[in-house]
Amino acid sequence: MRTAVSVSFVVLASLQIAAAQLLPMRAPGCPHSKTWTTGPDAGAGLVLAEDDLAAVRIAGPFEMPWAVAPLPDGSFLVTERPGPLQHVRPNVGTHAVAAVPDVLYSQAGLLDVEIDPEFGKNHVVYLSYIQRKEKGSTIRVSRANEDNEVLTDERTIFESNRDRTVLQIGGRIALTGRYLFLSLGDRQKPHRAQDLDNTEGSIIRIKTDGTVPADNPFVGVRDAWPEIWSYGHRNPQGLAYDRATGQLWSDEHGPQGGDELNLIHRGGNYGWPIATYGIDYTGAAIAVNSEQPGTELPMHYWVPLSIAPSSLAVETGPATTDM
Repeated sequence: MRTAVSVSFVVLASLQIAAAQLLPMRAPGCPHSKTWTTGPDAGAGLVLAEDDLAAVRIAGPFEMPWAVAPLPDGSFLVTERPGPLQHVRPNVGTHAVAAVPDVLYSQAGLLDVEIDPEFGKNHVVYLSYIQRKEKGSTIRVSRANEDNEVLTDERTIFESNRDRTVLQIGGRIALTGRYLFLSLGDRQKPHRAQDLDNTEGSIIRIKTDGTVPADNPFVGVRDAWPEIWSYGHRNPQGLAYDRATGQLWSDEHGPQGGDELNLIHRGGNYGWPIATYGIDYTGAAIAVNSEQPGTELPMHYWVPLSIAPSSLAVETGPATTDM
């Protein structure tokens, strides 16, 4: 298996429309590793294919582009954080899709876009975005039909708890076919990432119709959100499902250093803020120990500086059973 990791939105900002930039990665189960941002070390296990990366301009410019969804006909849907959803037809033109939900634009706004695996038949798209609420905002996932550059039958299938902060919100979607995963940041409230009574610092799992799967790990747990699949996340900005292996991967912003690449397990606690390789921006320690019992270790992490990984893609082979 190989994965593609875009760094500091570099690939995303160039629309990610060129062929995926693939980075070889060791198989799961090998020792956890680190990368010095001044250059890869011999034991990193992840090789940055710098000589193979090439930005190819397809369209633009765009205003704060955040996500790209390739369509079966070779065109693309592109989200712009202020709110527009653009339909890009290479060598033809770019047009705004109508009837997109209103968003609260700040450091967040309109975030991810994904198409249903059966898009060729049902024209269903999924959007994540931040929505203004009284005394705060929520993060929503909407499901709609895209028909001739107009969204129809749009409805909300998930909404997070409300919070005043619009920073560190996550917002990445991954689809397995039957299920939808959404990454949610801690919204600058680290301690809440260890609590199951809110969605902050979690990855949630729902069915594509918005209902909660009965086999989610915290269904029936008192005061827990039944949508939560994993928790203890700081700001997961990349999320990708490997259909060949049935594995879910995420990359995550650490504080000062400690950015992570994680293999996401059902019910896993990924440690933030009680276990992290990063430190506070003041230089002070955050966690007493970077490896706490009961928490999941990253498959890869970056120290001593942050690289701010963004979107994540997996090169897949034949499909396997969905999670």
